[in-house]
Amino acid sequence: MKLRAFNPRAVEWQRMHAVAARFHIEHGHLDPTDTTKHAELISWLTRQRHLNGQQLLDPARVGELDALGMIWSKNANAWERGYAHAAAFHHQHGHLAVPATAKLDDYAVGAWMRRQRKAEALTKDQVAKLDALDELWRLEPDWNRSYRRLLACLAAGGTPDGPANRTGPANRTGLGDDPAFRPGTWMRKQAGPAPAAS
Repeated sequence: MKLRAFNPRAVEWQRMHAVAARFHIEHGHLDPTDTTKHAELISWLTRQRHLNGQQLLDPARVGELDALGMIWSKNANAWERGYAHAAAFHHQHGHLAVPATAKLDDYAVGAWMRRQRKAEALTKDQVAKLDALDELWRLEPDWNRSYRRLLACLAAGGTPDGPANRTGPANRTGLGDDPAFRPGTWMRKQAGPAPAAS
């Protein structure tokens, strides 16, 4: 009877891939930075980058890591790192209306998104990747979040009309993240002041 050769490297790769997959499930990205909690994973990912750079990493393994959002050139490609965290934020919140001060696993994803909204040199591929997450990513975050609250309110059967100072549809919260949001009041502000009579 032939026994298959035991390959400890393959077993170790599968073990660490499982660690990476768990991290990705928990965090929504594959960019661990906490060396006290994730030193082994950080070291392993660094090794995979090195092997891939030397063209020594099996294409199937490259594909498995790509599926987890592997950042192959962590130092050279800061955009991909920011995008990984933006995608994780989107996974958690369903949008890219990221507050400017927001951080995700110690990464300043809010500041990164602010830079993308102002950037004039994004590639078509970068724009397409952000559009695929949230077509409204270019809009100012506070406005974006309020617009989404309005849509959620309408989808739940609310209406934006009615007095703003009474309990009712106009006072319904859109996404549940701002109890003070009033769709009717917000819509009236978007319309601006009424034109002066001529």
